[in-house]
Formats: sequence, C-alpha cells, structure tokens
Amino acid sequence: MLYGMYISAAGAMASSYRQDVVANNLANVDTAAFKKDMALYQARPTEAQLAGSGRLSSALLEKTGGGVFSLPTYTDFSQGSLDRTDSSFDVALNGEGFFQVQAGDKVSYTRDGRFMVGPDGMSLVTIAGEQPVLDNAGAPIKLLPGITPEIDRNGFISQNGQDVAQLGVVDFEDKTQLRKLGNNLYEGDASKAIASKAEMIQGCVEGSGVNALEEITAMIKSQRMFQNNVTMLQIQDQTLGSAISKMGNIG
Repeated sequence: MLYGMYISAAGAMASSYRQDVVANNLANVDTAAFKKDMALYQARPTEAQLAGSGRLSSALLEKTGGGVFSLPTYTDFSQGSLDRTDSSFDVALNGEGFFQVQAGDKVSYTRDGRFMVGPDGMSLVTIAGEQPVLDNAGAPIKLLPGITPEIDRNGFISQNGQDVAQLGVVDFEDKTQLRKLGNNLYEGDASKAIASKAEMIQGCVEGSGVNALEEITAMIKSQRMFQNNVTMLQIQDQTLGSAISKMGNIG
C-alpha cells in the first residue's frame, strides 16, 4: 500500500513541476526571442532492479515500476519567426547564434536583438536590462550620437557610410550548458564559444518560441495528471486507514 502511495506522490510532484514550467512558457508567449523550456521525466527503476536482485520483491510490484522522477529542464533553441518592426535598432538572428552583452563583470548571451542607445547617447544597449552590447572583440559598442545606424547581414554597423563596429555573435556546440539568467540572457562558458554562421537582419526581431495553444493543452494535461495522482493518494490513504481500523477490532 505504501509503495503505491510513494509512486502516486512522485507522479503528483512531477506533474506540479511540469505545470510550473508550462506556466513560465505561457507568461513569455509575447517575449521576443524567448526559448521555451521543456519538462522532462525519467522512469525510476524499482529497488530490486537497482540492487540487481528480486529476492525482496514480488512479480506484481515489479510490473508496477518505480514511479517517475523529474529531470533538469531542457531549453528548446529552435528558430522563432522573424517579425518586421522597421526599427533601425532591431536586429534578428537568422540561424544559430547569440549576441554578446555585458552583464556586470561577465559576458552573457542573448538572441533578443531589440537594442537602443543608452543614457550617454552613444552606447548600444539591450532594451531588456540595458546591458551594453559587445562587438566581435568583446568591447562595448559606441555609436556616433544622433546618426541612424545601418547594419548589414554580417553584423557590421555603419554610420555616414563608415563602419564603426561589428556585432559580436557567437554560438555553442553544446547548448545544454547554457543557463537562463533572466532578462532573456544566458550564462555560458566563454571558452567554449565558437563562430556563428547566423545572418543578421536589421528591422526585424525574432518572435517567441512558445506556441500558446500547445502550452495551454500541456497545462490541461498536467493538471489532470496531478489531480489523478492526488486522487490515488487519497484512495490509498482511506484504504490504509480502513485496514488499520479493522485490524484493531477484537472479535
């Protein structure tokens, strides 16, 4: 009986975790260049399977399995749609890669190419968080005040026909190492960054990677799975209580 309660509890916890992940995806359905997270699970072997022996188990329990455990969240970095804004400070990445930005004393990475001029009138910064945007040499980009920039597909920024900087764009072979920081930023090992082949498109931004209909469907499924597991817990608790009560009766 307790074995079944453990399995149902594990299922309820996994479903609750999935709801949290889906809720965060839905909250960012309109966030530019947001990459959705996916809740992954792993079937847990039974104790007999882990120990390599069925001596202390039974065939019936072995068929039940060991429940389900949650795995670390996986981020889907699939390309989002490119939405035209016609703003000279908006740049979309078409292909795999990340802009480099300065976040404190570290370099962070983002696909959100919504930029603007900082308070000093020269620095190119991100709209989300106002982090300085870095060039291909890792230095903050400075623009000429009051002059609209032109950005080509290779990331070269020109003003009055003169190149002033090149956007620093890199990629990672293993994107699972990247960790979300907030403000659409990612943290990664700079020593593992490689050259990106993505092209840059001025006047566009990458849309969110979240499909609202898919996430709402996933939320409903998660809620039903959670409720089913909780119901099983309640049934097993009532059955166990009834068994204990009857065993205590004399005569």
